[in-house]
Amino acid sequence: MKIKSTCALALTFGMLAATNAAVIIDATNITYTGTFPEGAVLGPATTITNDSGLSEDLTPANIGTVTHDSFNAGNAWVSTDPGGSGSDFFANNGGLTVSFDIIFTDTYNVDTLSTWGYGWNADVGNNASAITIDYGVGNFASTTGSLALPVPTWQESDTINLGGIVADRVRITITDNHFGASGGGDRVGISELAFVGDVVAVPEPSSAALLGLGGLSLILRRRK
Repeated sequence: MKIKSTCALALTFGMLAATNAAVIIDATNITYTGTFPEGAVLGPATTITNDSGLSEDLTPANIGTVTHDSFNAGNAWVSTDPGGSGSDFFANNGGLTVSFDIIFTDTYNVDTLSTWGYGWNADVGNNASAITIDYGVGNFASTTGSLALPVPTWQESDTINLGGIVADRVRITITDNHFGASGGGDRVGISELAFVGDVVAVPEPSSAALLGLGGLSLILRRRK
């Protein structure tokens, strides 16, 4: 009897807590919130979440193979070069920050972040090499700490595992670039980014009540 009751209760929990399928997480808004002047070199912050320049529509299955065109007006974001050609952006920007606030359409378990680089070959140094992600539900109270990004492969994405952080918003701050790797580094830029995760499941009130009644009835049966 004990085994039957335990299994039935576990089944009830399982039905209510079924995991949602992974999806590309949609953003309702992205805003540049850095203290370094944004400028309008190629486009506003919205260009890095609007799929512009991607070879096809993103899905969780193809995100590792979708490519991005070379940077161009309207399909990437990049800073100005405060120190001029050949300089190190993060040594010449006066300690100002480069950050983006992204608001999701719902609360998600965020599994991964994929990024597409701003440039290759002579411009590879302009790509972000380190970021931090502040996140939360209704705020940015939690942080991932520093996350490393490799020198990007030609037109393909790099993916960071975020381990299912729970958030309805994130703040991405770029803290360094690949200055010294091939060329570039006097700017910092990014072409596209995308998150994969699943909506946090919240049982409906009727389901929660059903779970409570089911659990109570099983407990009473075991006491008889």
